Amino acid sequence: MAGSERSGLPKNTTGWAKLLLAQQLPVLARTAQGISECARDDGTSGADLAALILRDAGMTTRVLRLASSRLHNPHGQRIRTVSRAVALLGFDVVREIALGIAVLDVLGGRHAGCAQAAAEAARALRAAVQARALAETAGIEAPEEVFIAALLQDIGHLAFWSAVPQWLPEWRQDAAQPPLQAAQRVAADIGLDLDGLSLLLNAELRLSPLLVGDPHTPGRLAAGLARRWVDALETGGRREDLDAALADAARAFRLDPAALREQVAVQARQGDALVEDLFDPAVRALLPVPRRLDEPGNDAAAAPARADPALALDVLRDLAELQASGRPDPGMALSMVMEGLQRAAGFDRVLFALLSPDRTELRLRSVLAAQRQPLTTVFPLAMRDCGRLLDLLAQPRVQDLTTTAPDTGRWLHRLGAREALLGPLVVDGRFLGLLHADRAVSGDAIEHDARTLFTLLLQQANLALANAK
Repeated sequence: MAGSERSGLPKNTTGWAKLLLAQQLPVLARTAQGISECARDDGTSGADLAALILRDAGMTTRVLRLASSRLHNPHGQRIRTVSRAVALLGFDVVREIALGIAVLDVLGGRHAGCAQAAAEAARALRAAVQARALAETAGIEAPEEVFIAALLQDIGHLAFWSAVPQWLPEWRQDAAQPPLQAAQRVAADIGLDLDGLSLLLNAELRLSPLLVGDPHTPGRLAAGLARRWVDALETGGRREDLDAALADAARAFRLDPAALREQVAVQARQGDALVEDLFDPAVRALLPVPRRLDEPGNDAAAAPARADPALALDVLRDLAELQASGRPDPGMALSMVMEGLQRAAGFDRVLFALLSPDRTELRLRSVLAAQRQPLTTVFPLAMRDCGRLLDLLAQPRVQDLTTTAPDTGRWLHRLGAREALLGPLVVDGRFLGLLHADRAVSGDAIEHDARTLFTLLLQQANLALANAK
């Protein structure tokens, strides 16, 4: 955007705070304040919190999904109502879940498709998970308040990037950067201090008592340390920064450094699980992959996916329940199928593409992969460049593709894979699109069990499409 076109942007941090409070944050403020007030009112019951959540059908669905996940419900107790979630997990846990979902929905790039907004929301969720664990280990009072403080401490970053599609649309399609690097870009380009913006917004919204009180309280310190850990574990983060933050935490709370390091590694996996549960696959595909604590270098590649037979049963069960609900949401079903192919069947890359109405090209709709860009640049893909792919997909069965097959080698070459499974999405005998899964990152062969699960999940996807008519 040229300088003259930016003349309508606020000139300083205060101006941005006023703009965001007027346009981006009112919905979050109403929802989050209602959730927060549930905790501050001694007369509030679990039923009151459940009633607040049940006002929003989307939030209800996602709260139940997350409450039933292994992160919060490791024993697999069936949770079908918000009231039961409160009874089993506790008032504070369900409040955390609801507030996290509210922040993600409004500020996490879910609707805008802004990669940096999604990355900032993932950072906030991971920091919140780390902060709550540190608070519990250190014996800090009200660890759920520490979770919320860590979630909201960088609300200026979240709010700004959620507003980018409207105010700086030329930045919308940019790949996500580590949050610290992104903040430096904002400061250099438009002169906005995102940390200062966070202070102003938190002072105005007052969603977390810890963020408007004494900055030296144990809870506030725990939230800040958790953020430092998460930033150090970002791609490009520095190991020495992580070591320094761990040492500071061990001194401040008199904790064993080795045990603390192990806890941070465990909570990093928990944070990743939370991101998996709360982010749609299309949004997760925008996110950089964080480093693991035991990885040797700053730019180590993500570990290849590994099959999980137990998860496969969970995915198939959840899909069966979705089908039994009547007219299932085909988008939700395809999301569950793609996640099953990646996490349960152990495929590195999974994509869903639709045939254009004139049947001349394939258009990418969603992709799950550690490196998304190489796949997105291939599409839209003209059918004339795919050999006999359309003829093959007219057959209602899974296709095993190899680069040596003259009919399909061109497709694999374009996607950079040597072997893949391809399945047609068909309604009333008419081909509408396809699912593709490969192990191009790990180079592992596709074994029989993975092919069987691909076939079962493809059947579920086609059943959802047929039932949704």
